[in-house]
Amino acid sequence: MNSSSFAYFILLAGLLSCAAAFPVQNALDNNKASIWFEKEYDSYFKPNADDGMPPVIYGVSVNPSALKTGAPRSEINAFVHDAGSIEMVYADIGNRMNLMLDLNQDGRYTGYCGSNLPPGAYKVTIVAIDKSGNAAKDESATLTIRDPNDLNGNGIEDSLEKQGGKDLRVIVLHDGNLSNVATSADRFHILPGSALTISSDKLEKIARTNGVRGIYKDQKLKVLALPDEASGPSTLSTSRHDPWNIDDPRMNKGYTGEGVTVALIDTGADRDHKTLAGKIVAFKDFVNNQTDSYDDNGHGSHCASLVAGEAGTGVAPGAKLVVIKVMDREGACYLSDALNALDWCLENKERYGIRVVSFSVGGESPSDGTSLLDEACNKMVEKGLVMCVAAGNSGPAASSIVIPGDAENVITVGAVDSSGTIFELSSRGPTAKGDTKPDLVTLGVDVVSALAGSKSGKSSLSGTSMAVPQVSGAVALLLEAKPDLAPADVKRVLLKTADDLGPSGPDNVYGYGALNLTGALQSISATRSGLSPPVLEEIMLNRKDASVGEPVMIEARALGDIRAINANIVGPDRNMEIPMDDFDGNGIFSARWETSFWTPGDYQVKIDLLGKFGEVDDKAVPFRLLEKE
Repeated sequence: MNSSSFAYFILLAGLLSCAAAFPVQNALDNNKASIWFEKEYDSYFKPNADDGMPPVIYGVSVNPSALKTGAPRSEINAFVHDAGSIEMVYADIGNRMNLMLDLNQDGRYTGYCGSNLPPGAYKVTIVAIDKSGNAAKDESATLTIRDPNDLNGNGIEDSLEKQGGKDLRVIVLHDGNLSNVATSADRFHILPGSALTISSDKLEKIARTNGVRGIYKDQKLKVLALPDEASGPSTLSTSRHDPWNIDDPRMNKGYTGEGVTVALIDTGADRDHKTLAGKIVAFKDFVNNQTDSYDDNGHGSHCASLVAGEAGTGVAPGAKLVVIKVMDREGACYLSDALNALDWCLENKERYGIRVVSFSVGGESPSDGTSLLDEACNKMVEKGLVMCVAAGNSGPAASSIVIPGDAENVITVGAVDSSGTIFELSSRGPTAKGDTKPDLVTLGVDVVSALAGSKSGKSSLSGTSMAVPQVSGAVALLLEAKPDLAPADVKRVLLKTADDLGPSGPDNVYGYGALNLTGALQSISATRSGLSPPVLEEIMLNRKDASVGEPVMIEARALGDIRAINANIVGPDRNMEIPMDDFDGNGIFSARWETSFWTPGDYQVKIDLLGKFGEVDDKAVPFRLLEKE
């Protein structure tokens, strides 16, 4: 791109995204873009006359025309001609505005659409507006988003097809009304679906049933720990930074987790072990339907004691444990078992006061896209539970995070030794969607804890499984110290107070760094600057109402660590999400709503804020769109 094209790109990007034509009240003192546009509009940008002719759109293309979720974006191109000059061009895809720019000043407008839409076929609507307000649209193109597990789009996970008529364990996602598909005992609620064992020759019939979202493999999960002889000293990275001792969360911090209940989804727990005496307040067995807590594998007891074992063994010795056994004596279960366990946690959340879920369980191999377990764990966080999960033991390769460690809203934990050196097998990011993972790391090498089947014996294990329960215990201490913390608050505090390891800033080996529980507790008691949640302060519109075809400038003032801010136009017959940008870096985010082709009526302009650690905030103002004059 030559220098003149680059300059034009910057100018046009500002023009289209920052609301060129109309100043926004109450924001001009702080928003340089609004001041500049108000000054320049009449002298340069406003056309001399209206030719009465809308723009002409032709040559629309979408490449590629099909994407799988998590894949790179599609490029959208359209040629737009107008006798005067073009004010704005955008593509409406899935009710989301995607701006298009004429980078080479040749009438060819280019925009992009990511793959973060639900699977399905989407109409691509190109809208072009000239400087006189004349508008045109083209709806000739489509974009298909594919489920990465179902690339042919027939509603059946690809790995299940062509199985030769043998019986398969599957999960059928549906609308909840398919009484002819499964009994109520087979159903789970965190995701609307059912677990079935069916012949592969019946898959297509079920997939075509009205109300079925898709059929997926009921995949195997396993515990994520290794005995000492399996890990050994050779599994430690030979690339060491300057050695130092990381903060040990099991040391006395002045809090014990009293009043907080942690749910442990694992192989069970040995209630007779000395470190767990009186800690287990409830037990649910999805494997053998026993009523008294037990552990026929040992992994669960080791983890349970790291959460709430007696002082010196567990991080939160004052916390209570709810133990859900889904893993068998081999340390394995199916995805449907894990979904049932998550359901049970939600159903009993209030009864036992569950605030935290410790889940040292994961897929058998790295994930190549969003899974049902990721979706379920994200929903658990939305319902107010802190989910602490393992990164996995599939390292040191990049992109080796196992499910559900790649879920966006969970706290994904990797493992280090006491000097802060990464455990060689600790899984690394990024995720298939490009997100940085793990979120943080803590002790996971040669960790000593309860030995199941002994009264007071202990054993040493290594793996990300050992790191997870210590973070779960740390969360219990934070919630004791400040009970009103939401899951996103907990995540923000833990990550922003972690001791940075490796390259400066978050990375795909250590995440934000090593858990520093001492620093986290100190920060919430002192409400340290920089740890406050992001906040949406005010919404500003350039007018209270407009006629169809008149642009509406939207601005929002926000503070804090922000991942995204979007303006949502909510109307009588359609909605649209418009991304907002802070071009000046002054905390004022801008967007432009082009009202051509919208129905007159009463609207809401709703601003949604998504924080860096999963925080959400929103505000809305009413707006009226009038008939075109």
